[in-house]
Amino acid sequence: MKDKMELLWNSIVNYSKKNGFSLYYSTDVDIVISFEWDKHMGGASKFLKNAKDSGIKSLVLSVKRFEDEDMDCSTIDCNKYRNKIAEIDIMYIFNDVGYKYHDEADWFSELNTFNIDDLLEENEEKKVLPLTREVNEKSIDSLVQDMIQYFNNEFPDSSNYDMEENMRTFWLYKGINFDFPVENDLKLKIDKVNHEARRKIENNKKSEERVKLLKLIPAVITETNGNENGIITREQLKNYLSDKGIKVQNSKNIDYMYEQLLKQLRIQNKKY
Repeated sequence: MKDKMELLWNSIVNYSKKNGFSLYYSTDVDIVISFEWDKHMGGASKFLKNAKDSGIKSLVLSVKRFEDEDMDCSTIDCNKYRNKIAEIDIMYIFNDVGYKYHDEADWFSELNTFNIDDLLEENEEKKVLPLTREVNEKSIDSLVQDMIQYFNNEFPDSSNYDMEENMRTFWLYKGINFDFPVENDLKLKIDKVNHEARRKIENNKKSEERVKLLKLIPAVITETNGNENGIITREQLKNYLSDKGIKVQNSKNIDYMYEQLLKQLRIQNKKY
């Protein structure tokens, strides 16, 4: 009967082939990895589904058997573990950032003689990679400008705007994948960037909408009949915009437009 690592390996290969991934096999896992999958978020199948949903086409699969590991046979019964799978890795690259799923046999974890302090030191060195280093080193204001510029280039149609999804896409572009754990300090910085960028984007949209509405005032006056005093009511203004299929996102812009409309009517009717 196959052990659980053999079954896991077979399921990974079968799923990958079934879903059209191009597979590359290697025992060398020394590619730069930025994020390692947190198994609390699911197993290998969840990791592979995430890769598929992200549009990944190619995977690197690595399997190491007992013979591939540097184990001291003078202290353990090597024949007991011969040809057994010790470690499995699935890796892919997205936006120049490496993502990895790692699993290992229980017996290998027990036999593993790596010094935990050395491992922690090695992991600390891998935490800051070129893309995430940019996010760490850039100021909040600079990242806000990057986000706004990215939105202008990638999402020019501001009428159909999913702010949360667009922000998530921006951070993926910067090498931050929220499907993986993010350090608290970095998460705090990202939240500040999101807050400030949202404020600026919404203010810009409000200003752009206000300018467009003010340009409509002459047409509103021409096409709308005022009351006996020559005044157009707020309700008439709203009906005009509705009839023209103009949706106003910021209600304060209607208030401002109506104030300017009344001012223009008073001037036109010589009622200063």
